[in-house]
Order: sequence, then C-alpha cells, then structure tokens
Amino acid sequence: MIGQLLAGHYQVLKVLGEGGFGQTYIVEDIHLPGKPKCVLKHLKTTSTDSESLEIARRLFQKEAETLQKLGNHDQIPRLLAYFEEDQQFYLVQEFIEGHPLSREFFVGQKWTEKQTIKMLIEILSILEFVHGQGVIHRDIKPDNVIRRASDNQLVLIDFGAIKQLRNQTIIGSGKQNMTIVVGTRGYMPSEQIRRVPRPSSDIYALGMMGIQALTGVHPHTLQDDPETGEVLWQELTSVTPEFADVLTKMTRYHFKDRYQTATETLEALRELLINSSETEAAEVEIKSEIVSKKLHQLTIEWIEDGQIKYRTILENQASKNIGKIRIGRNPQECDIVLPDLTISGLHAEIFFHTEKQRFYLRNLRQQNPPIVDGQLLLAGEIPLAVGSHIRLGQQDFRVKDITCKEYSDGYTPIEYAKRFAITLASPQPVLKTIRVSQFKKSEEVAKPSLPPQSMIVSVAPKKAQRPLLKTGTAAFMSAIAGIIVLNTVNLSRGNSQQNLISQAPQMCRLVSPSGGKLLAKLRPEPQTEVGALKQLNLGEKVLFIQARGDFVQVRLADGTQGWVFGDEIQPCNKTARNYRTW
Repeated sequence: MIGQLLAGHYQVLKVLGEGGFGQTYIVEDIHLPGKPKCVLKHLKTTSTDSESLEIARRLFQKEAETLQKLGNHDQIPRLLAYFEEDQQFYLVQEFIEGHPLSREFFVGQKWTEKQTIKMLIEILSILEFVHGQGVIHRDIKPDNVIRRASDNQLVLIDFGAIKQLRNQTIIGSGKQNMTIVVGTRGYMPSEQIRRVPRPSSDIYALGMMGIQALTGVHPHTLQDDPETGEVLWQELTSVTPEFADVLTKMTRYHFKDRYQTATETLEALRELLINSSETEAAEVEIKSEIVSKKLHQLTIEWIEDGQIKYRTILENQASKNIGKIRIGRNPQECDIVLPDLTISGLHAEIFFHTEKQRFYLRNLRQQNPPIVDGQLLLAGEIPLAVGSHIRLGQQDFRVKDITCKEYSDGYTPIEYAKRFAITLASPQPVLKTIRVSQFKKSEEVAKPSLPPQSMIVSVAPKKAQRPLLKTGTAAFMSAIAGIIVLNTVNLSRGNSQQNLISQAPQMCRLVSPSGGKLLAKLRPEPQTEVGALKQLNLGEKVLFIQARGDFVQVRLADGTQGWVFGDEIQPCNKTARNYRTW
C-alpha cells in the first residue's frame, strides 16, 4: 500500500505496525497545507458476504463514534476521519510526535517511587475520563503510552477498537469457536484472558506497569503464587509499605479484590503524596531529577518468541563480572540469558573501553565465533557502532542506540534484575550447544522489525529437534532440542516417556518455556492461574491432546493431564538440519 492514495487525499508513506487484525500506516493529508502526517488504521474484514459486511459496517460506525468522543481528551489522539473503501474500513487519527514509554523501561533499570507514582497518576487521570465514557482500553502497556515531544505529557493510544470490532465480526459470521484475546500477556488479568474485561482490568494492567517500572523486570517473566495466583514482586525492589499496598491492590488476581474505579485508585495514590514530605519533588519532571552523572550506554535489540526485546548496557555496569555484560545460555555465568540452542553457554561479552570511550564485543567461544557486520570474530574484540549487526549462533542482534545520558548523584548501574523464581534443589545443567555448519553473511540477516504482538495466539515452534537414538539397561541417550544428553538417573521415567512418545510420535511435544524460564506451569483448567498441578521442567516430553485458544492440553508420562500456554511447548519430531554437536 506504500504510495497508495486513499479517500482521495491520504497518501500512504510507511507501515507503522502490522498484526492479525490489520495494518497501521503513517500517511500524509495532501489536501491540507504542509501535508500533515496522520495515523491510518486499516481493518481486515474476515468475510465479504453481505451479512458480515453489514455487521462490520454497523460496528465500525459505533466504534468510530466512540473514538471521536475519546479524542476530546487532550491526552488521547483525535479521530480525524473514518471511511469505507472497496469493502475495507479505515480510521484516520492524529499523529503524536514522541516516543513510546517502553523506551524508558529498560530491563534491569529501576524507576524511583516518585517517578512511578507520577506516571501512574498521569495515566489514571486519562483512564478516569475513558472509563467515564463507558470504554475499557483492554491493552494498557508501555508501548501504548506515548511521551509527547511537545510538552512531555503522556498520551494513551491504540484503544483496541479495531481488534474488538474484528472479534465481533468473526462471531457475527458464525465462527464462534475462535478464541481471540485483546491484550498483551503479562499485563492481562485472568478475567481478560477469559474475554470478560472490566474497568478494573485496565487498573490491573497499569499496576503491572508500575511494578515493571520499580523492578526493571518485564511482567511476563514475573512469577506468581501457584495457590493464589497473586504476582510475586516485592522482593525485587525497595518500596514503602504504603505504596506496595496500593500496587498490590491494583494487581490482585480476582477483580473483586482490586480498586474498582480509576477515581478510587487516584485517591489512594494522591493520599500517598499528601502524606509525603516530598510532595513538591514528586511533581518535578523525571528529567530534572537526573542531572549530575554522565554515563555511556548501549542498547541492543533482538527478536525472541516473536517479540522485540531490548537491553541497555551502561559503562562499568554491575554484573556477574563487573563492567562486562555476558551473553549466553548459562544463567550462572551470563547476564543476558537466551534459549536458542545454537548459542553457547558462555558466548560473548559487551564492555565499555574507558580509554577509547567505545563499547566493544569480545568473543568468548572460539569454536562458535560471533559474526559482527558480516565478519567472523575468531578471537579478541571488535568495536560496536549504532546499527552494528551481531550474530551469535542463529540469534541476530542489532545495536539500536549508543548515547551518553545523565543520572542522579546516587545512581549506580544495577545488574540484570533477578526474577523471584522457584528455588531448585540443584542447578539445572546447561544443554550442549548446536553448532551451525555454515554461517550466513550479514546481508542475509534481516533487521529485527517485528512489532510487539498485542493478541495472544499459539506460537509456532522455533527450535529443531533430533530424534531419540537408543536405550540401554543402565542408561539411555535422549535428545532434547537437538542436544544429546546422557541420562543414567531416571531410567523408569525415561522408559515411560519413551512408551508415551511411541504411541503417537507426531503428538510429541517438548516443554520449552519462553522468556528464559526453566519451568512451565501445568494448570488444571485453561485460563486459570490458581491451583497449579505441578511445574514442568525445561526439556520434559509431553503428549499433545488438544488446543483451546491460547492454551494446549497435554498428558504427562505418569498419565497426569493439564493445560499450558501454547508457546511453552514445541513439537519434538522435527530433525535438526545443518547442525552438529560438540
């Protein structure tokens, strides 16, 4: 659609985002002076029959009228136009110059309590207006909050109206068994997963943003209590008991236990400020608090589990090896831990050279060397620049930004935040690395460009597997994600798993939790976080039974059945190609 003219005066310039519900574009209005930029959202209709189109048209009109009312708020984009063309539906909204709040949410970097309260109050003030119009946002997250460049205020975008509209047209066309959840994993409460969102669902999502700001940890990686479903976060940061109580109430598992309105939540937060001796300081802009200490920082990005992930590295950053951020699969040695089995346990490290005032990447694995901008780094280190492409195994990285920022006097670079995880009896072994026989040139490496996914869908498997080799009387060899592991401890369980897989090898699945987790929760029912049956270990084999929306029912070797997220397992019957082990 690039270059296409829509409605006679909206010239499409570039794609802003794309997903299962439609595309979002940057366009310019060629009929207005200066050709101002706008955001155009294109709704993909699910059917072209007259009945479905009429349902879509009626709902589209209703949603457009709602967006027009919401645009009366200064911190919500205005609706400029909406139209139908060639049986396709389009919304045109105000383009907000600025950056998403996610750019200020660096993993491992914590906001102060004052900064977090200020952010929550500002967004809650917008939600108070939104809920007053009878609208639930459904997808509150840092990517959907823009810090406007003109006045530094926060603007709430992407109300999910198109997504909800598509859901309803699907139902209207008779496809009622489809499960499409509007929202983003980690920020969605349980009732929203069940497709019954409430105003308190938005409050939950905003509370998770507050926890993310305070802890420097993405909500998706936080653990929860297996009995109550409550999020476990307070040990990851230092916060006053009063503020902790507010955040805890915002993020309670059951919607009845949360604040029921944005107004009620605002009152609780404002009372904290009134009772604080630093009320006036809490109103100061975040940037004015960070004024005295300059530190160089490098931001890298990569795609993992279909989402773009970021990590900002500061000079002399505290880590497992001071001043060096190590990358690999071994959580005992590395600060950035990745699941890709073509990455070595300890693969490379990034550090800041004080004398040369530059960031460098150093090779820590001669048998599996990194590729930087198309060059094999067989040994030593190489300087990095903005736009540098790095390949470790088959995982691609890009240097997104290198800059020098100011921080407060008391600020000390902190280590990669540790998740509050279930304590294991002994350290988990690091699986052997799959070696890539041929390296691709940098020209073949696509730049990370996937937008963060707002809806929950079953994720297609990424890692290739090797088949089982053989069994013995005292030991047997089992392949887990292409890695040959000697197992002499649990023969009876291994034989049980072997029998399970032999019954239906095409239904074999391998437990492969996302986000660097070692465990996956087995639930008694889908769409519930309470009463976990057990925790499944990374690499454990299960039998696929059925899929239901975002969840998959599986059976264990001992006959236990339960539900896991679809992106926590992958098929184990695909033979790995172009690899060899060492």
